[in-house]
Amino acid sequence: MINMDNLKDSIYAKALNPYTQCGIVLLCFVGILLISKLAVLVGMSTSDPTMAWTLAATFLLFFVLFNSVFSLSAKNDNAYWTKSFISFIGYAVLSAALAYFIAGLAIEEIGAYKWIYIVISFVYLVFISIIGFMKRIVEFAQKEEWTKPMRRSKKRR
Repeated sequence: MINMDNLKDSIYAKALNPYTQCGIVLLCFVGILLISKLAVLVGMSTSDPTMAWTLAATFLLFFVLFNSVFSLSAKNDNAYWTKSFISFIGYAVLSAALAYFIAGLAIEEIGAYKWIYIVISFVYLVFISIIGFMKRIVEFAQKEEWTKPMRRSKKRR
């Protein structure tokens, strides 16, 4: 039996603004980046110039996953998706600029990361489309009146 109170407290019921999501992910990225730089300064870790780019791509994928899940609870899909695309592009640009500043390497100098960013961008479009289709299918099914099932007449031999 489904308890309606639990559904209201569910992560699927919370419509978190995409700009807020972007800010949270960006803060997490900067925090982990600072911790990794501090670990290098203290001598707990060795310096890896691609670490900043790795973290930027990791948190971009993190944003993609959670932004897609939170889009399920959006009241206005078009407004949410517009904000989502702006947030995605904003995070991608800001994290790339920060990674470039910290690592001292452009994304072209580390060829694999350019392709990682392209693949994550494509995955984002696929995820947001799948969620949109799922949402439309569920809305259609909820609007449909199911008074009695349609009976098929099959001739049995």
